[in-house]
Amino acid sequence: MYGVKHRRISFKQVLNTVVKSLVMGTLEHNIGALGAIIAYFAFSSMIPLLLLLVFSSSHVIPTSIVNQFIDGIAKSYIPNLPDSNEVLQANLFRLEHFGSTIGIVGLLGLLWPSVGGFVSFQYILDKIWGIRKRRSFFSQYVVGFSMLILLIVLTIASALMSSVTPFLTRFLRDTPFTEWTRTTQWIGRIAFPLFLFATSYFCYRFLPSRQLKNLHLAIGALVSTLGIYLSRGAFMVYTAHLHHYKLIYGTLTFFMLLVFWIYIVSVMMLFGGEVAVTLTKVLTPDDEM
Repeated sequence: MYGVKHRRISFKQVLNTVVKSLVMGTLEHNIGALGAIIAYFAFSSMIPLLLLLVFSSSHVIPTSIVNQFIDGIAKSYIPNLPDSNEVLQANLFRLEHFGSTIGIVGLLGLLWPSVGGFVSFQYILDKIWGIRKRRSFFSQYVVGFSMLILLIVLTIASALMSSVTPFLTRFLRDTPFTEWTRTTQWIGRIAFPLFLFATSYFCYRFLPSRQLKNLHLAIGALVSTLGIYLSRGAFMVYTAHLHHYKLIYGTLTFFMLLVFWIYIVSVMMLFGGEVAVTLTKVLTPDDEM
């Protein structure tokens, strides 16, 4: 019913329609409350997911490379919180020493909460997509497991990219292909944003029970990625002015702020989904929806 008809309308009219529809959809779906649900499942499945990533990746590349990549993601996406370096290093040390020794029972125990997080994300995206007929119970977990495998593959690929780039840069400096060093440095800088963009896009592409146009999904993933980076800057300003925050929460300060940051990221992910749905409603004719 929101689709643009065959009549000619100006870009300004289309933009106004998109903004109005986006605001209405955001308020109707209450992505602030839905983001809290996603944040809960994301926080509860974070350690199992990291253990799975380390366990799976250790069969392909050295565990230390994966841990360096995870540490890079944490430093790129998680603002500098009180005691963050100590907590991250301690947990990465445990992941490196125990992640590759998981047994079959332990592996199944890690799979359930990790896949369950993606299933919950499916349910919320279906709600934003306006889908009434959802996948069957079995299909939801198959899709969730597939997304988990895809995330592991993305992590391995991104870890390899970020670890190989410095070696390529040093190697090319002593060859006739010196001008390629800028390209390799640029690839290294975009590894983490590209990983985040790809994760957002594939979540929008495969988790919902109905697919939208790839262009709209890509725009939504781009908005989500930019929103997370902008929110990170604002969050750092916010935490910098909390002089008495650590006095109130003590040793729990890091975890309280981490949960709040995960909530912000969850809201940005859902907002990117809202953008994709809004573009589909406004720009897609009714007979194609």
